Amino acid sequence: MNSKLPVDFIEKIKNIYSKEDLEICNKWFEIEKRKTVFRVNTLKTNSDEVLKTLKDNNLEVSKVDFLENAFILENGIEKDLWDLSIFEKWHIYMQSISSQLPVNLLNIKEWQRILDITAAPWGKTSQLSEKLNNTGKIIANDNNAIRIEKLNFTLKRQGCTNVEVLKSDARNIKNDNPLYIEYFDHIVADLPCSAEWKFNINREKSFGFWDTLVVKRNYRLQKQILENTIDLLKIWWELIYSTCTISPEENEAIIHMLLCNFPQLELEDIKIDYKNSRDWILEYWKQRFKKEISKTKRILPSEESEWFFIAKLKKVS
Repeated sequence: MNSKLPVDFIEKIKNIYSKEDLEICNKWFEIEKRKTVFRVNTLKTNSDEVLKTLKDNNLEVSKVDFLENAFILENGIEKDLWDLSIFEKWHIYMQSISSQLPVNLLNIKEWQRILDITAAPWGKTSQLSEKLNNTGKIIANDNNAIRIEKLNFTLKRQGCTNVEVLKSDARNIKNDNPLYIEYFDHIVADLPCSAEWKFNINREKSFGFWDTLVVKRNYRLQKQILENTIDLLKIWWELIYSTCTISPEENEAIIHMLLCNFPQLELEDIKIDYKNSRDWILEYWKQRFKKEISKTKRILPSEESEWFFIAKLKKVS
């Protein structure tokens, strides 16, 4: 493991992954540019039209088999797409494989009501809108006015008409919006985390902010958000939880906390047919997690994916 990275982080990762997976992670820390991954915006076009435009411009892509409408650019970079009509008209949206997974794992039907509890950077919000085919209702919540302005701009350009943007502190959303109690069929909780997926040894700023206190602070923040979100979910419906960090404190420990404090929640199995998909961690340092954590998934970093953790919970009572 590269010695430029924080010592505590190196120790952490060594306690999580096998020797083979550590080699994969180490390569990730040195990658200068990742492959360009995008999804087709089905509110405005279809895959056939996008593929035709790419072919006409001598650009080759490969389909991501386990995701709907997702493609990897194989012989170019994102900049090669900027001058194309499909980019200018928002027919495609840049979004990594890992980031597209949570919404794809939900059983979404038209006319449902969905909460995106911390919507920025809004890729999942527009993805939800596509899944609903602009029916139903999406509440996209954020607490920052600048991010909300950008979200509204992005949603308008992508043709999303079923989204209501809410400005609220996610830690207080239940008290501030009592009408939303047991209102949503699905909740997307892609929560703030220590963003360890950004680490790159060639850019010290990408990891210079990190220490164990940052991880602990994010655990507390996530816990507060989720404690005030569970009541907003209807019985028999789903909450998908995700982060872009490897830290068990912000992943398995959070799900363990939910299972211990909210007996009305049950974990559902997640199946991902992806070479970079890995199993859960049941024990970390002195903490042993509930065996049900085995139903969660981790994603290893690669040229087209970032570190990710995903868990799907159903409210059964």
